[in-house]
Amino acid sequence: MSLYLITFRSLTHAQRSARLLERRGMTATVIKAPPDLTGSGCAYAVTLRGRPEEAHALLRQNHMRVGRLFRRAADGTWEEARP
Repeated sequence: MSLYLITFRSLTHAQRSARLLERRGMTATVIKAPPDLTGSGCAYAVTLRGRPEEAHALLRQNHMRVGRLFRRAADGTWEEARP
């Protein structure tokens, strides 16, 4: 199962999103987003294993300000993914 990362502009949005995903049975962890993915040192992200389409749709339905979606590649780098 692949590891995914969804970016957010604030810690509050990331935390609220993680709680929402957890309530739906998805394991979500809040982390500081890698600066090379966001172009900013003050962004946050939620990581999850699998189910990116479901997670992205759930967050958008609940009016969360979702940033970009990334998938961990086999070589350990992050590549942008489509929900």
